Amino acid sequence: MRVIVERQEAFENFYRRERDAVLRAVVYALNDRDLAVECIDEAMVRAYERWEELEGGSNPAGWVFRVAVNHGRNRFRRRKVERARAVDREATVPDVDVPDPALHRALSALPFDQRAVVVMRFHLDWSMEQMAEALGVAVGTVKSRLHRGLRKLETMLEESA
Repeated sequence: MRVIVERQEAFENFYRRERDAVLRAVVYALNDRDLAVECIDEAMVRAYERWEELEGGSNPAGWVFRVAVNHGRNRFRRRKVERARAVDREATVPDVDVPDPALHRALSALPFDQRAVVVMRFHLDWSMEQMAEALGVAVGTVKSRLHRGLRKLETMLEESA
């Protein structure tokens, strides 16, 4: 019984410590706050169910991020009409501080894979290794996506200035 209580407390601490930051990253990655909340909640439920194996891992927050964005991407694939409506909305992130609307628009215009790594690097301050683990890809793939994403962001921001 004591082991179960300790495991539950460990998960609760993880949840309180990581949920908001990962949620904000998922909001940016999916570009839809309501969907991101649904996806992070789903990912946290799955993390709780697997907490014993995740707790010992190097990046449980990365696992939650990956599960949440994969869930969101699957929802987008099933509902192309919903996706078009969500991506086309100008103000899709009402509860996230967006200090620069031009940066937000440019970030929203990036392909998902590039947007995800940019968000993980600069919003969550994750290392290349943490991002690779979270996305289930090689470190070189993360570096390539980040490089291309930052180049596109720079170009879009220069054009909008």
